[in-house]
Amino acid sequence: MARFSRTSPSPQLPPGKDYSYYRLSVRKDFERCCAYCLRHEDHNGGAENYELDHFKPRKHFPQNTNDFNNIYYSCHRCNKRKSATWPDAGEQLLGCSFVDLCQDEFTTHYNLRLDGTLEPLTKAAKYTVLKMRLNSSELVRQRANILTEGFEIDKPRWR
Repeated sequence: MARFSRTSPSPQLPPGKDYSYYRLSVRKDFERCCAYCLRHEDHNGGAENYELDHFKPRKHFPQNTNDFNNIYYSCHRCNKRKSATWPDAGEQLLGCSFVDLCQDEFTTHYNLRLDGTLEPLTKAAKYTVLKMRLNSSELVRQRANILTEGFEIDKPRWR
């Protein structure tokens, strides 16, 4: 089972609105956690530090700009690091991609160590960890502290 599950059927965008209309639904789908580093709002300064991210960047996929299922909840840090990054055709041939925890199980791609390190198990995970700097000392330390508090960041909270 994927780490995050999306609202189904997807909400419809009212005329004259843009993707920001989806914020509350996206926030709920992602359980108030960043789609990439998995930090919860409670461990990262609250909702004001979170943004809507286009999983497939608008620069490369303008047709998906207002697609609800392409809008992910992201902390400011991860949204800035990912930006318009997307693997080019050569990288994709090598199996490089961003891990999509709306489609894939966490444990297929990562081993979460008790010290807070994410051990990549797939090429997609290696690519994601590298591009998003998911094993920065700051994130590793925060994940270790969160795990010590008894939270399971790799599992859904509300199902």
